[in-house]
Amino acid sequence: MHIKDEKKTNSLINPEWSKKQKILYFLWLDDQIMTYWSKYLDLKHSFPDGSFWSKEDMKSLDDCLVAIEYFEKFQQEISDEYSYEEIDDFVRSNPSICKSFTFFRFFS
Repeated sequence: MHIKDEKKTNSLINPEWSKKQKILYFLWLDDQIMTYWSKYLDLKHSFPDGSFWSKEDMKSLDDCLVAIEYFEKFQQEISDEYSYEEIDDFVRSNPSICKSFTFFRFFS
């Protein structure tokens, strides 16, 4: 019981949220992660091949990776509680509220 209480106090996600709120937040986080991966790839491919990249270029790439890792920490906490199958079932059962998320597009 002590471990469960400790988990709640160390939680990144509000432990009072419902399953629906957590899964919708998971989907929003997933969109943020996909956006930053896209930005990372766009930046990386915009830099010249065969030459050294500036410190600013490297910082831009690193900033994207930092943002991805940040969002993934929150997402991981939710996926520790709910499986991807449960999230997928929720998305399929709630198309009207989930249709705008990238996650849904892969499964529609």
